Amino acid sequence: MEVGVARIDITPENPVRISGYAARDKAETDKVLHRLSAKALAFGSDEQNPSLFITVDLLGIPWRITQRLMKRLSAITGIKPSQIVIAASHTHGGPEVGPLFNHLQCRGDYPAQYNFSDSLLALDQLIHIAEFNEALSEKLEEMALAALENRKPSLVSWGTGEVSFAVNRRTEGGPVDRSMPLMRITDIDGTLRAILINYACHGITLGPEVNEIHGDWMGEAQKAIEARYPGVTALVSIGCAGDAHPVKQGKQEYLNVYSEEIAVQVDNLLNRDLRPLDSPPLGAMEWVQLPFAKIPTVRELIALATDTTIHGYYARLALERIQRGDELPQVLNYPIQIWNFGDQLVMINMGGEVVVDYAIRLKRELGADRLWINAYSNDASCYIASKRVIKEGGYEVDDSMYWYDKPSRLSEEVEEVIVEAIRELILDN
Repeated sequence: MEVGVARIDITPENPVRISGYAARDKAETDKVLHRLSAKALAFGSDEQNPSLFITVDLLGIPWRITQRLMKRLSAITGIKPSQIVIAASHTHGGPEVGPLFNHLQCRGDYPAQYNFSDSLLALDQLIHIAEFNEALSEKLEEMALAALENRKPSLVSWGTGEVSFAVNRRTEGGPVDRSMPLMRITDIDGTLRAILINYACHGITLGPEVNEIHGDWMGEAQKAIEARYPGVTALVSIGCAGDAHPVKQGKQEYLNVYSEEIAVQVDNLLNRDLRPLDSPPLGAMEWVQLPFAKIPTVRELIALATDTTIHGYYARLALERIQRGDELPQVLNYPIQIWNFGDQLVMINMGGEVVVDYAIRLKRELGADRLWINAYSNDASCYIASKRVIKEGGYEVDDSMYWYDKPSRLSEEVEEVIVEAIRELILDN
């Protein structure tokens, strides 16, 4: 099929606040450990309704940026929104893009009690964040058009390996998805052009004490692959990593260990007979409504408003919105997207921080040998917990929702809503 490859540097040009940790230093930074990139693969000819797979070295990608790109590209090229996906790497070392803006308002040092400023960010910090996000949207459009422009006949194939450094961060010995799917793109003569890999592990090898821009293990893995294969573009997406993190954290040397394990696995897969893909993807996208477990009343918000933790901060934000005439959201509007590469591969693109139970269940029910799951895609809404995890409670279920500016935990029924929607999208397309 025809494939185009493109990349662009998205490293901030000015000092900027980094998101990912409430406990991080509140100062802006211009120090760069890894330069950040956006990268794109364009699949299919104009007659085949081309598709764009985009990765970004960022904590998440909010829907407002994804939607803006979809609208712009649709107007310029006619490409359908369902044929575009943006997958974030979930590094905790990138500039703030909106999904966890509350982190920047937190005042105080972890693990002491959090304190929150109810005022806006300092004006220069707010402007620098806004400028980065505007530049990001412009760069994504430029790169996407470049990928569409340089499409040429290529060979595409895929296979799955295994990587071992992710562990369940909620339960010792708990479930994780160790699979590492890989897609290989070569010229017709076999010259390697691009490699896309996926692994389900949080980008938190480096902690909040590192106030430098970096791509965590995902950025280091891209560097390692591209060093092994000069001229190749390496892309990394993330699977259902909501409850998975690296087994060791806090030292830069661990980045080298993890990237080396991935690079060796890439070597092994490239030396195997990978399964060819001869049809560009056909996309379909649906928004489903995920119910919250409970919407707080005004009286409940008033009672909580003096709390100095994230709970009280959310209550004050919610009260202000209500008094301004807004309503609290009753449901979470959630995007689900599938890409069918003929009958050879189904790529599922899910928004938010999806926990591992979804990967385990979808692979069991739909067939692990034909599924590729990208979480952190198209929208950075919140953690998407499973029925089991919601029953257990904990950070991903409860506290995290207030960081994500949501009124409560999700209802236990959301797992069935999501799985059923994915199943129907696959069957109908």
